[in-house]
Amino acid sequence: MTVFNKIKKYITDPGYRFRSNSKLGLYNSMPDEEYLKKMYFLSMGKELNLDNPISFNEKIQWLKLHDRNPLYTTMVDKYEVKKYVAEAIGEKYIIPTIGVWDKFDDIDFERLPNQFVLKCTHDSGGLLICRDKKQFDIKAARRKINKCMKMNFYYTSREWPYKDVKPRIIAEQYMEDNSTCDLPDYKFFAFDGIVKALFVDTDRQNQNEETKFDFYDLEFKHLPFTNVHPNASIPPEKQATFDEMVKLAEILSKKIPQLRVDFYEVNGRAYFGELTFSHWSGMVPFDLEEWDKIFGGWIRLPDPNLGGVILYKEFACLYIHSIEELKKNDEIANSSEKDYTPEGLIDYKFFCFNKKPEFVYISKGMENHATAQMSFFDLDMNKMPFGRNDYKPITKVFIPQNFSDMKKVATSLAELIPSPFVRIDLYSINGDIKFSEITFSPCGGFLPFEPEEYDMKLGKLLNLDN
Repeated sequence: MTVFNKIKKYITDPGYRFRSNSKLGLYNSMPDEEYLKKMYFLSMGKELNLDNPISFNEKIQWLKLHDRNPLYTTMVDKYEVKKYVAEAIGEKYIIPTIGVWDKFDDIDFERLPNQFVLKCTHDSGGLLICRDKKQFDIKAARRKINKCMKMNFYYTSREWPYKDVKPRIIAEQYMEDNSTCDLPDYKFFAFDGIVKALFVDTDRQNQNEETKFDFYDLEFKHLPFTNVHPNASIPPEKQATFDEMVKLAEILSKKIPQLRVDFYEVNGRAYFGELTFSHWSGMVPFDLEEWDKIFGGWIRLPDPNLGGVILYKEFACLYIHSIEELKKNDEIANSSEKDYTPEGLIDYKFFCFNKKPEFVYISKGMENHATAQMSFFDLDMNKMPFGRNDYKPITKVFIPQNFSDMKKVATSLAELIPSPFVRIDLYSINGDIKFSEITFSPCGGFLPFEPEEYDMKLGKLLNLDN
C-alpha cells in the first residue's frame, strides 16, 4: 500500500488512524494545495478544481485553503469549544466534563465514575468509551491515546483549524438514551447560518453493527443517497428536540460559509456534540453523485481576488466584494436619518502608531476623488483640527454602533504587524466589521496635512527607535 493510499485510508477509516503513522511525516512539508490535489485525486478519482469549485467536496478543499479564521481552532478543540458554545447557546446543552489532562498517566482512574468517555481534544477519532470500569483495558487505552497525542491531525488532511490545537485528554460524562440504549447523533449541515440538511448517526455504540447514516431535509424527509455508511433498516424518527436543535445549529454557524453542527438527543434533551468544518475531510463521495453538487450549491464562496479575509479572535472581518454590492448593503443607506444621503461607502481608516490606534480618518465617496469627503477624528469621535488639503471635510458623520469593536479589531491587527506605523482600513456593513486594506505609506507620504504644524505633531507619534 502506497503512503498516499495509507493517508486515504487514514481519512476514511478512523480505526486506521491509530496504527503506524511514521511515514506520513514525509509529506508534512508539502504545500497544502499540492497535497490536497494529490489526495483528492486518490480519494475521488478525479482532478480537484480549485479555480471553479462546484461540488461540496471541491468547495471543502477551497475553504481549507482560504477560510482560516483563528477562532476555528477554538471551535474544533473538544475542551475549549465547550466554553465557546456555552456562551453562545447556554450551559444546559453541554455534556459535563469530568477532567482534562496533558498526559494519559496523569489520569487517576480510581477517581473516575464507573462509566465515562475519554477523548483527545485535538483530533478526530481519539475516542474511548467505558461502560464498566472493571472491564476497561487501561493498557490498551494508554497505547491508543498516546499514539493520538503524538499526531497533528492537520497534516493528514490539511484541515487547518486543527493545526494549533493543544493535545490534551478530556473525560466526559457517559451519555445514553434510556429507551434505545444508543446515542443518536444529529449532524446538521449549515451554510452561512442556515441549516439545509442533516444526517442521523445510529448504531455508533453497537459493537455488533456497522454505523448507519440516514440523511434528511428540514421537513425530515429521507434523502435518497448514502455517504460511506448504509441507511438504517428502520429509519430514525424525528425527535421532539429536532426544531430546537436546528435553531441552535443556526446560531452556532452564523457568518460561516459551511459548518456541520452535531447534537445528541438523550432522554428528551438536546446536547452539543462537536463542530466540524470538513465533513469526511471533503474526500468521500456521495452516492448518488448529484448530491455532492446539490450540497455544493449551498456553499457560497467569496471571490478572493475582490477582497480578503482577516479574521482575528472573536472579531470577524468578512470578505469584501465589489463596491456596487457594498453600496447596496451600506449601513448608512439604511439609516433613519432622512436628511443624510450617502454619496458612497464609508471608510474608517485607523492610524496606528507602535501597535496602537491613535486616531481615525473617515472618508466617503472615495470612488470619485473629485467629490470625496474626509475628516480626522480621535478615538472618541471628536473631530480633530487638521485634514488633507485635497479633500473636502465631511459635513455629517455616521458613527456605527459597532465602532468600539472596530477599534478593537484595528488594535488586534496592528499588534500583529512589526512596523512602527500602519493604517488599518475597515468598513461597517449591516453591523458586520469588514476589512478593506492595510497601508504603510498613506498617499505615499507626499500629501500635506493642513495646518502644516500637525505634520510635525503626528511625526512625533512615529517612534523610529523601536
